[in-house]
Amino acid sequence: MKEQFMKNLKIATAQFENKSGDKAYNLSVIKKLTAQAAQEGADVIAFHECSVTGYTFARHLDKPQMLELAELIPDGPSLHVLTAYAHEFNIVILAGLFEKDADENLFKPTFA
Repeated sequence: MKEQFMKNLKIATAQFENKSGDKAYNLSVIKKLTAQAAQEGADVIAFHECSVTGYTFARHLDKPQMLELAELIPDGPSLHVLTAYAHEFNIVILAGLFEKDADENLFKPTFA
């Protein structure tokens, strides 16, 4: 019988002051913090809810505006960026955003 070993995971958590609706800025901060966590040996980094899109401003948006902000999963542009970061830094990234489906249903949050 083979002996099995479980690897301990080092999980980093990160929270930052995101910019509401500014995915490019928020993704740039996520990249910086992800790189730092990976350099410090983390296997996983977990960000706060809706870290990609922001959260509190969304309560003032109507459905068409929310659909513009939300992304299809797994083909949304932010998920492609997060996946690239994960491969670049060899780390699992948990980062939230608003999600939509092809039938214009909205969901939140999504983790990559």
